[in-house]
Amino acid sequence: MDRLKKWWVLSGEEGIGPIKLKDRVETLGSLDHAWEWTKGREVHFAAREASRLQSLEATLSDPSHWAFSWEDRAYPIRWRELRDAPIVAFGKGDQRIFNRRSFLAIVGTRDCTQRAAELGFELGRNLAQQEWGIVSGLAKGVDAMAHRGACYAGGLTVACLGGPLNRIYPREHRQLAERIIQKGGALITEHARNSEVYPWHFAARNRLIVGLAQGLIMVQSPVRGGALISAQLALESGVDCWVYRPDDQKERGQRWAGNRKILEEFPDMGWQSMEELFGLLGRAIKAVVPNRLETELAEELLPIWNCIIQKGGVQIGDIAQACGVPTATIDRKLFILELKGMVQRIPGGWYIPRNLG
Repeated sequence: MDRLKKWWVLSGEEGIGPIKLKDRVETLGSLDHAWEWTKGREVHFAAREASRLQSLEATLSDPSHWAFSWEDRAYPIRWRELRDAPIVAFGKGDQRIFNRRSFLAIVGTRDCTQRAAELGFELGRNLAQQEWGIVSGLAKGVDAMAHRGACYAGGLTVACLGGPLNRIYPREHRQLAERIIQKGGALITEHARNSEVYPWHFAARNRLIVGLAQGLIMVQSPVRGGALISAQLALESGVDCWVYRPDDQKERGQRWAGNRKILEEFPDMGWQSMEELFGLLGRAIKAVVPNRLETELAEELLPIWNCIIQKGGVQIGDIAQACGVPTATIDRKLFILELKGMVQRIPGGWYIPRNLG
């Protein structure tokens, strides 16, 4: 049995989530050992194995669908930093884009105003034109407008779903989902084909939207809602967050109350015009490259640093190949960069840049 199937079966154990499963595999030394250990102790293991494999095979019976586990190369590098990221994810579209493009999340309420809908579309269009990938949740309102704006500009956009690929929600967005794929984007979900869809799934997928993004832009939110949850997740996880500042005279009402709530505490996150937002965005992205880079990095370390920065994250073998240097040499230099606090090693042998601003 291949590793993808084992990860999928083991992740279905009742009472065990991604964190506990990864800890078990690490404690027992390997996935194979964890498989045998679980198989020997769980009374109904055979029945669960058959059920989980059936759901996996049903999902992949559609040749346009794919699946990867958290240890696969195509798995989003930024998700590796999430303790509760899905062990296995399913998708449709180009699975290579997650690690080939930097993404910004655009979120907002489903019941949005006309102004918020226009902002969502303009953000998606303008940011896609600047080669940003756009990630959102395919929901009504701001999410859908952001996806549409990115598609209109011919850019890449990713929709994180709260249900399986064969149950696009809302149903009227099935055509939009296909357009996202036609434009080179992707749909991604942690739910296998025909899985039941529950309201809490949509709140849970917000962590995946935030986890993919280098920054998050909240367009509009009441004091309760998924967009506000996403913004709070971004703040808690250290992801840059920018919140539209509603006009006190023209944009009143409860649908803007969430914006005002955040801006009361974090006024520097606010923006009103595209120019103001892009200024904030530019300063944040520049902060990824440390000011001390030129003075502290020896010339021999610069190619390695540049390789990591350009890709957003990379494995040691790929660095060695890109730089034309033996792996043993790269390993020593990566250790120096770790000591300087410039890179971080994460599970799977990946190296990612630290935010040193």
